[in-house]
Amino acid sequence: MPDHDPNRPSNEHPADGDAFRLDRATVRRGDLTLVDAVSCAAPRGRTVALLGPNGCGKTTLSRLLTGHAFAASGNVNVLGERIGRTDIRALRRRVSVVHPALDAGGTHQPGAVVDADLTATQAVCTGFFGSVGLYDRPTDSQTDAARNTLRQVGLDHRLDHRVAVLSSGEQRRVLLARALVTAPELLILDEPTTGLDVAGREALLATLEQLADRPDRPAVLMITHHVEELSPRTHRVWLMKHGRIVTDGPPELVITPEALTDAFGCPVHVKREHGRWWLEVLPEAWVP
Repeated sequence: MPDHDPNRPSNEHPADGDAFRLDRATVRRGDLTLVDAVSCAAPRGRTVALLGPNGCGKTTLSRLLTGHAFAASGNVNVLGERIGRTDIRALRRRVSVVHPALDAGGTHQPGAVVDADLTATQAVCTGFFGSVGLYDRPTDSQTDAARNTLRQVGLDHRLDHRVAVLSSGEQRRVLLARALVTAPELLILDEPTTGLDVAGREALLATLEQLADRPDRPAVLMITHHVEELSPRTHRVWLMKHGRIVTDGPPELVITPEALTDAFGCPVHVKREHGRWWLEVLPEAWVP
């Protein structure tokens, strides 16, 4: 298992090649430390993964990258800009985030990314304005871009359907198209397959895999607690526990039974087949 030095960013690439870099970043909420002196860095144009159990600080770390959470100490640099010393609104236009926001029935939820009564095309157009509803009139070129992006994620047959009538997997691909339509330099996927069935999950993962073949591909941060969701092209994995990155390195050195058993707190076996990792909880985990 590779060791992690919290005083050293976990990337051999130079700083000007980083999509983001954290140097001993710490986030506190009252007396609770959510992210504890984390140092890591991700190169532009690559896919990296943040893996760990629920509540370990993964989403808080992602919020540092978008300026929705701020470090009590340490530094956060995103796309060459220092958080706290840059126009955060301008920076957010270069970063896109995908996370579950609509339930399986397409009901508009508090905090949802888009209004479920919009058509798929209209929902993707909201990505240009950073809004939940379509309060601005998109230009013809923006509408064309939205429809083309929907086609790229396999929704050419759903362009004018309301988001509310789409399946959970289709809704999630609408959100992915919304994130991609602005050609972000950094794409953050925060547990993007939550709530999807197997077919929906695999369709979304296959769509994400196609991104790696694009010459203009963004840097991708995949946040998950399922090793099965990691792309075979994942460049680096950070394993997080209690607000700290406890292991980092290439996937084949991080995704091991020993490291995952420690991080998730139950005995597991992990194997790799067809380029993907698969985790199995060992029977002794069920013994009281």
